[in-house]
Amino acid sequence: MFAFSRRSIYALSGRLFGKNPGKIPQRKYVYNFKKIKNSPFGGKINDTNHDACLSNGSFTMALKKPNCISWIKIPDREFQDTLIEAKIRLDNCGGYGAAGFMLRMADPDTYYMALVSSKGYFRLDSVRNGTPRAMAAWTEIPEFDGTNVKLNVVLFNNIIILIINGKWAVEAADDTVGAALKGQLGFALASYPDENMEQMNDETGYVFMAHLDHLFIDTRIKTVKEKFIKWTDDSNINAEGRLRLAETFAAMGDCEKTLDQLARAWKRRDEAIRSVATAFAEVRTRKELLLAARMSFRLQKYADAEKYIDALFEQIDSGLINLSSSNSRIPAEVREALTEKIKIMNELDKFEDIKDFILKYNEIISKDMDFYTLAARCFWELKEYEISADAWISAFDISAESGSEIPSGEAGIYAANAASALEHAGKKDEALERFLAAGKIFLKLDNAAELEAMMPKLALLGEKNWEARCLAGKWFFSVEDYDRSEKELAAAEKLRNKMKPRPKADPAAYYLMGLIYNIKGKSKSAVRMMEKAVKLAPDYADEQACELFSAKLAEIKSGIKK
Repeated sequence: MFAFSRRSIYALSGRLFGKNPGKIPQRKYVYNFKKIKNSPFGGKINDTNHDACLSNGSFTMALKKPNCISWIKIPDREFQDTLIEAKIRLDNCGGYGAAGFMLRMADPDTYYMALVSSKGYFRLDSVRNGTPRAMAAWTEIPEFDGTNVKLNVVLFNNIIILIINGKWAVEAADDTVGAALKGQLGFALASYPDENMEQMNDETGYVFMAHLDHLFIDTRIKTVKEKFIKWTDDSNINAEGRLRLAETFAAMGDCEKTLDQLARAWKRRDEAIRSVATAFAEVRTRKELLLAARMSFRLQKYADAEKYIDALFEQIDSGLINLSSSNSRIPAEVREALTEKIKIMNELDKFEDIKDFILKYNEIISKDMDFYTLAARCFWELKEYEISADAWISAFDISAESGSEIPSGEAGIYAANAASALEHAGKKDEALERFLAAGKIFLKLDNAAELEAMMPKLALLGEKNWEARCLAGKWFFSVEDYDRSEKELAAAEKLRNKMKPRPKADPAAYYLMGLIYNIKGKSKSAVRMMEKAVKLAPDYADEQACELFSAKLAEIKSGIKK
């Protein structure tokens, strides 16, 4: 699906804006476009972005540029509560575009826009002061041939209803365009970027065009209200339309609207089944229940989320899905539901249930980052620290496999959590190893807060570990505690020298010692340390650090000569 962004287009254009304020007449307008006098837009129109003319009983509008939105409005006339019925033929000219209407245009930067695309989707937007807001993002139109569209619009008070090819598509309310509830109306076209299209069709010279074959506009309040009542009656709206819209709202991140559409779709479906069967069971598909659970989870309605996910697992346990089959045959929504179930139980602090659940479905649960972090917390709360540590380490390993040269902050958190779990399990050496891994990540990311939190652990577990003392020295240097930094770095060097075989020195430690000596006015000692850092620099992975060592050495030597 494509997002609508007004600022990404070349231009918006239309006839000069003129208004005819005053009382808006209630009447109906029927346009067949056979003659100029029957066209509300006039006859031939040429513009920078589009051409328009009457052709074979239609009003044809064609765009000259890709990535462009353009319109032609009905001049000198405003509309309030309105019913629109239109027949439109789309011609994508080898590209990708959409056609529809601009509604309640207060000015060129404030309006509603309803569009139907040649790829079989519709959308509804409100635009205020040039800032667009999606009321319904791109949503699929069922059984659409890509060309012929019957687009009906019911605009009543602040509510817009779209009916496409005789089927309800969306109902949305909006107050952002203005309280006047009136404005001008225009026929609009949009062309979108498409990697498969050329800049312009060689035969027509256009990137997209549409033919408005019929236009009926009714502003009589009685007629508009009758249509509004009809299309807000759930009995006239099929469940499939609401389910499609629910998926759109979910993609938009609007959880409340998603759940509302799901509930109304289920109610309509139940009513349809009840009308032909005396006894029936509610029908909720796995996909629908999973979506409802996710939306409820995001709203922190964990009890509702658990209700939906349990309903899904009732289908599984009743034999609808054979979970003992091979992994490749497990439906995707079932795998996702397994993780979702663990997330919900985690928020409800049902740790014993999580443990039993993991044991029951261990062979088919997706072992991803979410799974391991949730499992780690579960076993931590159950005081099964070794299992918790294993899960944190697995999460860390997945994070480390991302391929990024710079580790993520999450990886450092996972390593630190694994270290805490190992410490509680009595595995002090392994815990120190993980604390060091976390500390190195936090140091590289300049995450001072996390490093500070780890210092007591490093001091406790790493008193006789040269890497721990070196890391502590780097930390103290970063907070400008040069005395303690010097002490820790010296202790680290002493511990390293006692080891057999002796580990490779850390050139960064020598570099920091050189800086400390230079700050304290011990220039000769500073040069000695810097020379060691430069000598070891080829073994240091960071080329910028190597250059920095050499430059600082030259700077200190230059200061001595002066």
